[in-house]
Amino acid sequence: MHPLPPFMGGLLALPLCAIASLGSVASAQSLGALTDYSVIVSGNLSTNSDIEGRTLVGGNLTSSSSANFGIKLQNQVSSSDLVLRVQGNIVSGNAINLNAGSLEIGGSTNGRTVNYNGGGSLVSNSSADYSDIISGLTSASQSLAMYTPNSTAFLDPSNPGQPGPFKLNATPDSTGLAVFSVNGADIFGDSKVQQIELFANSAADILINVAGTVINWDFGNIVGDLTQEAWRERVVWNFYEATEINFNSKNMMGQVLAPNATITTSGNIDGSVFAKNLITTSEVHLPGYDGNIVVPEPSSAMLMLLGSAAALLRRKR
Repeated sequence: MHPLPPFMGGLLALPLCAIASLGSVASAQSLGALTDYSVIVSGNLSTNSDIEGRTLVGGNLTSSSSANFGIKLQNQVSSSDLVLRVQGNIVSGNAINLNAGSLEIGGSTNGRTVNYNGGGSLVSNSSADYSDIISGLTSASQSLAMYTPNSTAFLDPSNPGQPGPFKLNATPDSTGLAVFSVNGADIFGDSKVQQIELFANSAADILINVAGTVINWDFGNIVGDLTQEAWRERVVWNFYEATEINFNSKNMMGQVLAPNATITTSGNIDGSVFAKNLITTSEVHLPGYDGNIVVPEPSSAMLMLLGSAAALLRRKR
């Protein structure tokens, strides 16, 4: 199991609001939902494209364009499997193609046509509540942000001041976990970054904690180990403090945690994604999460330390 990270190093990596909120964590913290679902949003989802796995929407499905759900689950799940789950409403518009399983809806479909190509049906559930899944992933993101980095991330220094690759060079701990800490502007917003390259080396799991409230991916494409499916399912990008993320037309590879962010993208996401809202005009592909990163459950002692530290920081401010 991956050990709980050193206290102070992780504490300094978190904003005060995140530190304080850890004191009220009650739900289980796990990344398992990223195995079960391709897309999870606590708010709204807008898509006019394909989502290969299951989808869970805590708010509303807001796009009126046609979209395809569960396209890689055909003949893989039963017709009663809840492949598309919407706690709120689905806006009226063009037909939705549900290619496997059934639709669970907490609100109204507003007369929207749903083609149940996998033999499923409409399941009305006014008590639909996905808060456990959502709060679990939100807490997981906060806890993972506390891990102290053990691996290096840098713009290739061989030609200082010149364009080059941004390298993520894994040096995992004894459990096989490699942890990176990067600033979003350095990896996604620097015009000198020509490519983003992961060297997984002997790692078993990769955690990339990304700082920054606004992330705009303007430069560089992902190359290296992340282009391999076996790595995409074991790499977690944790945008733990982002509120706005724009991947533009870039192809994101790996599992994405962004509990407070609205993600906008016209490029594919190759891996599961958890966000506040997702606005996409491109596809969300399998694989989902298949790693072994252990999300630490704060002990009573740790919570007391966090509470004391948060109070101290407040007094200093």
